[in-house]
Amino acid sequence: MLFTSPSELRFYFPTHAIDTLDPFMGVIDNSEHDFLQEKLGTPLYNALCDWYAENGTAGSGSTAAIDTKELSYYNRLLLLSQRCVAYDAMSRAIELGIVSPNNGGINVPTSDDYGKVDLAAIEKFRQRCVTEAHAAINLLLQTLEDWCQSCLSDGSPSEIEEIVTLWRQSRYFYLAAGMLIPSARVLQEYLNIYDSREKFIQLLPDLRFLQEEILATAIGEDLCAYLVEFATTGKIPGAEEETDTAEAARPLDACTARISQLSILNSQLKKARKYLAAALENRTLVLKTDKLRRQQAHDEAVRLLASLQQHIATHQDSYPEAVIKTSPLYTPPSPAAAPEPGSSPSGRPECPAVCPQEKEYRNNRRSSALFATPFLN
Repeated sequence: MLFTSPSELRFYFPTHAIDTLDPFMGVIDNSEHDFLQEKLGTPLYNALCDWYAENGTAGSGSTAAIDTKELSYYNRLLLLSQRCVAYDAMSRAIELGIVSPNNGGINVPTSDDYGKVDLAAIEKFRQRCVTEAHAAINLLLQTLEDWCQSCLSDGSPSEIEEIVTLWRQSRYFYLAAGMLIPSARVLQEYLNIYDSREKFIQLLPDLRFLQEEILATAIGEDLCAYLVEFATTGKIPGAEEETDTAEAARPLDACTARISQLSILNSQLKKARKYLAAALENRTLVLKTDKLRRQQAHDEAVRLLASLQQHIATHQDSYPEAVIKTSPLYTPPSPAAAPEPGSSPSGRPECPAVCPQEKEYRNNRRSSALFATPFLN
């Protein structure tokens, strides 16, 4: 449990008149397990509960107003998590409290101390709590993502490394493995999801289907995996070995070839992501889209996929042979035409004057020619 006293709840609802949390502990517990735990993941949620049990009310309203930079990372995580649970639990409690069971049936309670409240006001309050709860979840996921990014640099505190390591086991971890669009921030560049991490997780099944069943089939599974590796690392897969061996003797040519290949791969990665975003908008039911926009997204997806296929076919030499050969877009190089008998390697007929080794005249050869002078009277 992440709440033990009404003072912690008062930081989020300053005017509440709750004297004890005992009647709400069941609702709070449901909210923590149904709403918060899946976002943090069970390992991180359990670690946060253990930290809270050891430190008591360190994250209560009295300390929450302190500059968060002075708080520990677990304390900041606690405040973000309590905000999510507070609003979600209150939205659940207000619905349960609209009607009150008694011996005679049910009745609608009123609050005379604060003025009478009608059902419209109750519904407005509930909707606001739901909105605030999802906004709090998005802030929590954004903060965790920022901590993951900072953890990539040297000198990160051990506490933040522990949090990041535990969060990796959650399905809400900000990076989706094996995806051309691995995070909500990348998808936001191509499709407006209102920067919602929750929506990105809901869109992942559709994204995986589009990438694995349609895009990979259209361009080749090995080539798609090659693009995924390039998108993940930002480097040309296998480029280190090439640099140390074949390209070492020609550093200037190797550098020029590397820049050209990076430019081509970046262009194809952007085209692939644009296609996935357009196809996703046409396919998904998570985003609210009208019929006209869905048709436009479908047309855009068709054009983008055709453009990507053409671009790959044009620059197939930018990929390793083992990768591009398994692609349906691969065009084998045409074998060099064998020179005809009596012709030069360039394909032009040989001339006896140029080729003195053939002094003998031979009839019915393409290179043979008979010069006839005018008849002299």
